[in-house]
Amino acid sequence: MPLHHLQHIAELGPLLKRHGATHVIIAPGSRNAPLIQLFTADEDFECHSIVDERSAGYVALGMARELGEPVIVLTTSGTAVLNLSPAIAEAFHQRIPLLILTADRPREILSQFSNQVIDQRAPYFNHSKGFFEFPAEVRSHEELEKGMECVERLLKEALQQAKGPVHLNLPLTEPLYIPLPSPVLSQEEALTSLLQSSTPSSLSAANFSGKKILILAGMGKAQKELRSILEQIVLSKQAVVVAENISNLASEYFISTPELVLSGASDDERETLKPDLVIAFGQQVVSKRMKLFVQALDKVELTELPEDGNAASILKELIGSIEEDNFYGKKWKELEGREQEHSAAYLSDASFGSLSALGRILDAVPDGSVVHLGNSSTIRFSQLLPSRPDLIYSSNRGTSGIDGSVSTAVGAAMVSEQQHLLVVGDLSFVYDSNALWNKDFPENLKIVVINDGGGGIFRLLEGPGRMAFFEEFSITRHPVSMELLSGAFGRGYGRASDFNELNSQLFGFFTPGKGKAVLEVDCTASDNSRIFKELFNK
Repeated sequence: MPLHHLQHIAELGPLLKRHGATHVIIAPGSRNAPLIQLFTADEDFECHSIVDERSAGYVALGMARELGEPVIVLTTSGTAVLNLSPAIAEAFHQRIPLLILTADRPREILSQFSNQVIDQRAPYFNHSKGFFEFPAEVRSHEELEKGMECVERLLKEALQQAKGPVHLNLPLTEPLYIPLPSPVLSQEEALTSLLQSSTPSSLSAANFSGKKILILAGMGKAQKELRSILEQIVLSKQAVVVAENISNLASEYFISTPELVLSGASDDERETLKPDLVIAFGQQVVSKRMKLFVQALDKVELTELPEDGNAASILKELIGSIEEDNFYGKKWKELEGREQEHSAAYLSDASFGSLSALGRILDAVPDGSVVHLGNSSTIRFSQLLPSRPDLIYSSNRGTSGIDGSVSTAVGAAMVSEQQHLLVVGDLSFVYDSNALWNKDFPENLKIVVINDGGGGIFRLLEGPGRMAFFEEFSITRHPVSMELLSGAFGRGYGRASDFNELNSQLFGFFTPGKGKAVLEVDCTASDNSRIFKELFNK
């Protein structure tokens, strides 16, 4: 007896659930109708409708990062598939498992001038962990089993270290708007493990006795055990831990503002900061000075730990008996204390601007909140402020683009009970404003837009301002009203253009509810670049 032409679609639901996927981001369409039916008819799946595919991909990324589990993204055929590319690249570099399901038209009609037809074979080739395309017609039970085995291997690949996105393309023949058949394959759990951790490297405390050790923690999730082990290393070795806010490893023993330390240190002091060994783990580091400092080290041993979640167990080997006073770590802390004091003194008297306002905003965030930092100047400014151990910091630093900052924060807040705050620049906000186009927009998310009148980060860099094209093609001023844009999506709005207005607007702003969702901090009349440059000059 021939198989139903949508039988393979019916088999996907149980398989996806077995691999821990329960949230589905659905971008509307016609060719993907059988898949929409599959997910919306099953109470085990929680479905979310996001019209803009570029936004949908980032919403899924935010959800997956917040939940720590795979999230499904479903699109129709054509350019809808390509619009997911930025989010998939970001997920690939952040090691976040997204399960991309794209509906397609049968291959044989590609050249017959049909609507919404592109070549969908591996469009994310360099930024996904795997690709599989089901045949348009599955003619036998044996073909169905083989196809589902390939899908299962694809899903396992997404969840194996290092995790990441995978892509399943599904050419579908008509009719599309008919009831799906029931699954016919066995739904027993596969015996093979979904997660296969890499064998950890080893570090011996004895081998590094007396050596100056710089441990560089990149972007990552909070881990109490890891933080405790790092603190013990600092207390027992000649060691320093550099952990920016997005590492989520804040501790009184660690360095959270390396940009301040390295900018304020004299040449002689920088010599004392040089290590004999660098151990790095996690993902992106923001501080450019920190990166250049490490890259310039000569004849220094560099060890990068694998991204398999075993950093704590590997670093534990470094803990030894208490050695002599940790003069190396104390030198870093001494310089950080000095530079943070200088910075705080300057900012307390600085005029209203994007950097000085950001300090007030981050001071006002309630304990336990998740703070999403937009790219460009926003996250760089945040690195000049001490990390708060009671906050969780997050940012899209995999590819460091501005295109999905708002959508990612929306996705994370949609699946969280915590208070979420997004601090983002005006260009990022406008660019990703379709993130506000969401019937399930989360009331626990508040957005602060720091409006400096365009790409303000380019005013902070040496060089761009000397070019004739600077104002039109770098700064890219825009006529967009943040108030009208927010109102178009039905989002409550507030505005502050000085410290008094900012303090007034922040009062009650973080209370979850249908009040103000967007707060514009208007710094367009401020001398933002002068404040930033003076901070370092002083």
